[in-house]
Amino acid sequence: MGASAEDADKQGDNVKMLLRFAAAVAAGFLATSVVHSQPADWPARPIRIIVPAPAGGPYDQVIRPVAQHMSTALKIPVVVENRPSAGNIVGTQAGANAAPDGYTLTMTGMLNTIVQGMYENVPFDIVKDFEHIGEIGRAAQWLVVRSDAGINSFEELLQRAKREPGKINYASSGAGSTGHLVMEQLQRAAGIQLTHVPYKGGAPALQDVLAGVVSVIVIPPNAALSHVQGGKLKVLAVSSPERSTAVPNVPAFAELGFKQLTVSSWVGVSAPKGTPAPIVRKLHAVLQVAVNDPAVVKLLEFQGMTPAASTQEQYAQLVRADTERWGQLVRSLNIKAN
Repeated sequence: MGASAEDADKQGDNVKMLLRFAAAVAAGFLATSVVHSQPADWPARPIRIIVPAPAGGPYDQVIRPVAQHMSTALKIPVVVENRPSAGNIVGTQAGANAAPDGYTLTMTGMLNTIVQGMYENVPFDIVKDFEHIGEIGRAAQWLVVRSDAGINSFEELLQRAKREPGKINYASSGAGSTGHLVMEQLQRAAGIQLTHVPYKGGAPALQDVLAGVVSVIVIPPNAALSHVQGGKLKVLAVSSPERSTAVPNVPAFAELGFKQLTVSSWVGVSAPKGTPAPIVRKLHAVLQVAVNDPAVVKLLEFQGMTPAASTQEQYAQLVRADTERWGQLVRSLNIKAN
C-alpha cells in the first residue's frame, strides 16, 4: 500500500532535520578550521623580535625603527629583545624554539648562513626551522687599501700579489667573517696568495689598516666612507652588482670579471616553523610597508644598506642559497669557530 500524506510529511520533516544537522556540523568544522589557521584575535598581546646581537649595534639600530613602524601598523607593541652571543647562536636558537603563534619573531641575517657551517652541532637549522617572513635590507662590501700603500687599482693589487705571493697582508674582523670569505674567494678566483690577519672585531681591524699595520681590508661602505672622503683609504672595487653611487668611479667586481664576488650582507625577519600562514602573510605585508617607509629608508641608507623589498619565497630562497654557498666555502677552508 502507498504511504499516507501524514507519513510523507513526517519523512520530509526528518530529511529537513538531517540537512540542518549536517549543515551545522559542516559549519562547526569550518569555524574550527578558521580559528586554528588564523586566530581571530591576533595580535592580542605584544610581539617580540629577538635580536641575536648587542643593543646599540648595527643589527639593533636597523631593527628598532622597523619594529616601531610594525607596532603602529598592527596597533600592538612590538618590542626588541637583545640576546647576543658568538655567532648569533643563542638568540637565533631562542627564536627557533619559540611557540609558533606569531608573537615571537627573530632578526635573521647572512651571518646565520655562515655560522651554520662553522660551528659543530648548531642547535637549529636556519633553513628548515623558520618561516622566513621577508628581507629588510642589504649592504655591499668595499675592498679598500690605505691611500699610501702604493696600490692604486684592483689590477695593481693583483699584479703585486702575483709578483710577491703572500707578502700582502689583509685584515678581517675574524675567521669566517664576510670580509675574510670575500678575500678567500678573490684569492681562488684570481690565483693569488695573500696573508690573512684576523682581528677580534671590525673596529680594531680597521684601525690597524688606518695605522699602516695592514694594507688591505674588505668592509661595509658605512665603515669606509668617511675615511675615503678624508683621503686615508682608497676603494679598489665594490661587491654590489653595479657601481655604488657613493663612489661612482670605482668598478664592481662583476665588471672586472669576478662575478662570483658579488656579495651583499643582508638581514631580515623570520618566525618559528609552523607559524600559521595567514599570520606570516600579515607580518610580511606589514614588514614591507615598514621597509619602504621614507624614514626607515633614510636610516638604512645611513647604515650603508639598501632597502630590500622581497616576497616570502624570495627571502627563503636567499637563506637557502647563502647557506649552501658559504657552507661549501667554509668547509673547503676548514674554518672552525674557536
